[in-house]
Amino acid sequence: MEIEKAGRFGHHPDPAVDFCVEVEEIEAMVYNRSVGFDPEPSLDGRMTAAAGFKDVTDLWTIDAKACLRDLAMGIEVLPAPKGIG
Repeated sequence: MEIEKAGRFGHHPDPAVDFCVEVEEIEAMVYNRSVGFDPEPSLDGRMTAAAGFKDVTDLWTIDAKACLRDLAMGIEVLPAPKGIG
């Protein structure tokens, strides 16, 4: 039995599930930043990669894409964490 490879984001073989899990992880990273944890260096790159996901065909991925857009807008207005900038 061959093990399926994880999708583009490395979470799950199904591209839609893979994308949704990635958005959940990005959401957690944004929350951590908003409460003062040091920002993850990979946050911007991961958001850019997720924003490029085009296979938005079901309700789960539509909701995840909308969440990602909201997160991107929220990052622009978050204050920089203490000690940064």
